Amino acid sequence: MENQTYNANQAIKAQKSYCEKSGDPHFAPTNGICYRCKNQIYFQINHGSYSTGISVEKATNQLITGCPHCHRSYCD
Repeated sequence: MENQTYNANQAIKAQKSYCEKSGDPHFAPTNGICYRCKNQIYFQINHGSYSTGISVEKATNQLITGCPHCHRSYCD
């Protein structure tokens, strides 16, 4: 698996830039804090056998539509 970078400030900027360039709506919380679980969506959280979080690389290349930690959708 590729190395992933977890940095909230960089990922927030990357997602904003992605949405501006693609014309997609910006669904993710602008500060990165999930409305439901209050975790930073751009931080990696280790759950033992797996981890959750949105990397800078993912925020740069994909539209973020929900929380990776609690699975709350930001589209509805």
